[in-house]
Amino acid sequence: MKKVLSLMFIISGVILFLYPSISNLYTDYQQEKLMNEWEAKTFEAEAADITFNKEDAKESLDELNEVFEVKEEDQVDQTNNQAVNEEQPGTDSDSTKKQSERNKSSMVGVIEIDKINLRLPILYGASQGNLDVGAGLLNGTSLPGNPGNSAIAAHRSRSYGRMFNRLDEIGAGDVVTVRGQNGTFQYKVYETLVVKPQDVSVLSGSKDEKTLMLITCTPIDTATHRLIVKAKQLP
Repeated sequence: MKKVLSLMFIISGVILFLYPSISNLYTDYQQEKLMNEWEAKTFEAEAADITFNKEDAKESLDELNEVFEVKEEDQVDQTNNQAVNEEQPGTDSDSTKKQSERNKSSMVGVIEIDKINLRLPILYGASQGNLDVGAGLLNGTSLPGNPGNSAIAAHRSRSYGRMFNRLDEIGAGDVVTVRGQNGTFQYKVYETLVVKPQDVSVLSGSKDEKTLMLITCTPIDTATHRLIVKAKQLP
């Protein structure tokens, strides 16, 4: 009996140790699947009409703050539970198919930053569900490539290089590429700053200028502030 219990403890320890790796692999699989399906379909469709709306943007920023207030430990636990409870990549369960369709239908593009080896799907809305998978375009902000300010948010993670983990390495002059529904656009970073979560001034911008704003929490462990990266679209 003691041998059985010891073996069970060892197996449990191994599973707990492997949880982060399993979670990361599963998230990578989801991201690549979404982007591949979107790329095969989106450019045949007419671009969505998403324009800047100040009130909606403020409301979306408030919702984003609630998402970021979730402790990093809780985010890891939620992701791990999802990885364990759902079927592994490559399965064809109805729930997996439905989730993929929901995410794919809400995709608005792909963000790429070569400097930090970043490539993420952009989903419409910065909900917890969307940010578990990739980046989210805040409701009420412009579609990338359209006039106005496009605000894209993503989590940071203790795992190096995941999501917006390395966004603090971005500085003035760096280039961000967004492949959207109506083309591919490049933005040149002109400012980075750290603000309080309630600072809505970061959403402001010219209705005629095409700008991009990237948002994530900082510091990684406490998320008391927001790291903001601002960029302007290149001609």
